[in-house]
Amino acid sequence: MGFSELLKNGAAKLSGKSPAQKAAIVVDDDKDNAIVAQFNPSEYRIVERSQYTEETRRKSDTPSVQYTGRPLATLTVKLYFDCDTMLSAANLASGAAAALFGDDSNDITETLERLSDLTIIDGEGHEPPSVEFIWGATDFIGYAESVVTTYLMFDQSGKPLRATVDLTLRGTNGFICEEQSPYQSPDRTKARIMTEDNSIWNIAKNEYGDVREWRRIADANGIMNPLDIPVGEVLRVPSINDR
Repeated sequence: MGFSELLKNGAAKLSGKSPAQKAAIVVDDDKDNAIVAQFNPSEYRIVERSQYTEETRRKSDTPSVQYTGRPLATLTVKLYFDCDTMLSAANLASGAAAALFGDDSNDITETLERLSDLTIIDGEGHEPPSVEFIWGATDFIGYAESVVTTYLMFDQSGKPLRATVDLTLRGTNGFICEEQSPYQSPDRTKARIMTEDNSIWNIAKNEYGDVREWRRIADANGIMNPLDIPVGEVLRVPSINDR
């Protein structure tokens, strides 16, 4: 936990209020090393689309339209980082930050580098890391499509003091919300065929009502890479009661 979180938690205890939940970026399901937002975003955007093809028809001005599938959803969020705010907080605490965390407690460079690394393909896995955006009831799982960092202010040595990061994740069709209906899967094992317009996350959402249950299907079929399932593969979808 960084100094700004400690300071806010302490202020919340003095006021008798619980600290606000912070948005977090979890990489490869490693929640212990999550990238916690310095400031909660003012908004985020989730785009879910349907895909169609159009073919012209003879003797008609209106083309024939055919549904061809549902592309993966995208989530876009802007994150803010500001050393100035952290330095001000340290001054208010009479140097407590330096005593607890050292002189570099206000450095945002490492966090910005961790975010930019989300697009780098892992040498062993041959794919970018899995990225999860968690805030409140929203839990969006996917892969980083783009990370755009804008540096806004610097110290005399050129070290960034203020920056924004526009993060776009491409992942599951839909996002997880606490208000979703309970599991809808019947109490029996089923089989589903993988198609070009489908994904293991879609199957989990349709069968269990929760995209996070894709791991249940992956384990049942010995799937190591959820993005590398051949079209036509018959997947075993276990009963929700199978543990």
